[in-house]
Amino acid sequence: MAERLERLRVHLELIEDGVRPVVERYREHVQCRAGCSDCCSQSFTVTAIEGELLREGLAAADEEVRQAIVAKARRWEPGQPCPVLSEEGHCRLYAHRPRICRKYGIPLWHPDRPNEVRTCPKNFVGVADIDPDLVLEPQAAWAEDWITLRGELSLGEPERAPIAEHLLYGSPR
Repeated sequence: MAERLERLRVHLELIEDGVRPVVERYREHVQCRAGCSDCCSQSFTVTAIEGELLREGLAAADEEVRQAIVAKARRWEPGQPCPVLSEEGHCRLYAHRPRICRKYGIPLWHPDRPNEVRTCPKNFVGVADIDPDLVLEPQAAWAEDWITLRGELSLGEPERAPIAEHLLYGSPR
């Protein structure tokens, strides 16, 4: 498992290296800050390997944090905030967060929807001149690396489940 998670960490660093220059260049148009957790209230799913990373972070958390996260995960229902989110709006497993959590906020491109770019409604308001090379090129590299990672680790088509399920059951039910 350690090798799998180390490979995932390489991928996550690739994402962070691509997000950083976008945030630096467009800082005044990015409202993401500690405590802003609108994106954490969306219903989204993550892959099993991302669930492994979350469980690693949960195991390393202190007992009080671990109990609070597990209790929220047990009560979690679609549409509710992520069970990892604290009452103050901070991610309690920030270093172990999934791919989507690392890239949300900047304009996002998805290879399955190549003519569409989305961003948080609070960000890039009124911006018409976003540098496509700064935003889209790294994301194409992320998509390519994700495919490579899945092949290297023999993951096949990723099964996806809500974070709460990964935390409680270890894999999608």
